[in-house]
Amino acid sequence: MSSYPKDSTAWLAKLVSFNTVSSNSNLPLLDYIKGYLKTFGIESTYIYSPEKTHANLFATLPGSNGATQGGIVMSGHTDVVPVEGQKWDSDPFVVVEKDGKLYGRGTCDMKGFLAVCMTLMPKFMKMKRVKPIHFAFSYSEEVGCVGVQVMTNWLKEKGFKADCCLVGDGGFHVEPVSGSKGIATWKVVVHGKAIHSSMALMNTSCNAIEYAAQIVAKIRKIAVDLRDNGPQDPHYPCPFCSMSVGLIKGGNAVNTVPAECEFTFSVRLMETSVAKRVETEVQEYINREILPAMRKEYAEASVDLKPERISPAFDSPEDSPFVRTVRRILKNYKVQKLSGGTEGGFFQALGMPTIIVGPGGYRGHMANEYTEVAFLKKSEAFTEEIVRRMTTGEGIVEVDARL
Repeated sequence: MSSYPKDSTAWLAKLVSFNTVSSNSNLPLLDYIKGYLKTFGIESTYIYSPEKTHANLFATLPGSNGATQGGIVMSGHTDVVPVEGQKWDSDPFVVVEKDGKLYGRGTCDMKGFLAVCMTLMPKFMKMKRVKPIHFAFSYSEEVGCVGVQVMTNWLKEKGFKADCCLVGDGGFHVEPVSGSKGIATWKVVVHGKAIHSSMALMNTSCNAIEYAAQIVAKIRKIAVDLRDNGPQDPHYPCPFCSMSVGLIKGGNAVNTVPAECEFTFSVRLMETSVAKRVETEVQEYINREILPAMRKEYAEASVDLKPERISPAFDSPEDSPFVRTVRRILKNYKVQKLSGGTEGGFFQALGMPTIIVGPGGYRGHMANEYTEVAFLKKSEAFTEEIVRRMTTGEGIVEVDARL
């Protein structure tokens, strides 16, 4: 065990040294963690991606009576965003400490939490636990929460149950985050018919871009209606379900009527049910307005509306005893939610109360990303305390009057 890091700063430096940009394999990093857990007698399971280039790691430290169900899940993702196109003052995969700040890709988002979990292992082992601790470390969170979907499906198939889940993500400094938006994305492909632009509008062609533009305009109207009349929550920086078209391409020459146009749009969800409403409205508009008009010009015209992915919204009830315990430990009663997505919704969907607390910071995804040594230490203290309360039988603290 002597070859492994001894504190959270050293652990963070080691984890950052693995270049786990989502397009790269995360297996070398997992192998390192797996080897470390094995020194404590803990076996790890890999739940692989279909290509076997990436994996989730799931490991359980049983309760003292051998219990493997219940307890607390420690959730974190192992991938990071790319550094290309960013101006870094140092090698992003070598941690540099300066004035109490730890610079490097993933220090903030979110290898700091993984470092905290590994640093606390000796203390976890000494706790008189009656319930287990589960480590759930995922792949490809940054490209759509890909890995956690594979892992939580695997857990569901196995009938896995836990009492609560701590997600170490988030853009705050060891502050509780009780909600994050989900996301749903769709690709729309409009198939028309090409012809020389001098012959346009003679019912011998069908302009895919122009019909795609009408669908884009409809999506904008739905987005505005969601903003004005849809679900609202002032605890989010953006208090409504934001929706937009993000990508579009079509045509190959200005003097050719384009035969195809495709675009992608998304909605950030506070309520997962909004995704079905959006898809239904767009599809009905296509069927009612767009396809009949297109087929007057070209009988074989078509439009494909294809769901690409959906990540569930996460909204933890403030009256959950687990959430109350977290707030009491941190002495933090401010309700904060993230407009971005996290993996919290996937674990909440398994029936376990979930909250987000990590060392974090505000520099995720940016050049010269950093967290602070002080945040790591505070995260260590909190994580040790919440794990102790949720696994040793000490129980949940008395509910604070302010809640």
